[in-house]
Amino acid sequence: MATSASSPHATGFPAEGRCGYYVEKKKRFCRMVVAAGKRFCGEHAGAAEEEDARKRILCPLDPKHTVYEDQLAKHLKKCNSREKPKPDFYIQDINAGLKDETEIPEQLV
Repeated sequence: MATSASSPHATGFPAEGRCGYYVEKKKRFCRMVVAAGKRFCGEHAGAAEEEDARKRILCPLDPKHTVYEDQLAKHLKKCNSREKPKPDFYIQDINAGLKDETEIPEQLV
């Protein structure tokens, strides 16, 4: 079996328009799309030498993704992992039943 010369692993470079970060655990380059003129995706932008001025930190609501430290306040307002407000008609434990037998009214027994 001959390997294709156009595959990223054979050439040692990522595919065109893809992130240049090499994921050691998966033994391949990151496959996320990069912005025009960038070398790394948003997740691996910290690996870029030219962006050392801006620091990325873990999101406090969901540590599965990162955010720029200077944009944290803006991110917290729109992060999908934030707790969403309950609707007006929502009542906590409405169908849970009685919590204690002593709460049974005598008229119903």
